[in-house]
Amino acid sequence: MRRDCVTQVIVRWPDGEWENFATPFEAERYINAMIDELGEPEAAWLEDMTGKKKWDYRIEEDESGVLRLVD
Repeated sequence: MRRDCVTQVIVRWPDGEWENFATPFEAERYINAMIDELGEPEAAWLEDMTGKKKWDYRIEEDESGVLRLVD
């Protein structure tokens, strides 16, 4: 696998802490599981393994009240 093609999803919480995830789906599951403890994240983005930001995600609530990461 080419190292320059590997990406990760970064989620930043209001307290300044952050978590990284392999996929947006994994990030969404964690966000929704931890919402009561950590609150709603303030930002999420995709970056490559060198730390170069590729794009930002919008964090939106769907009709059922679940937070989603939207490109």
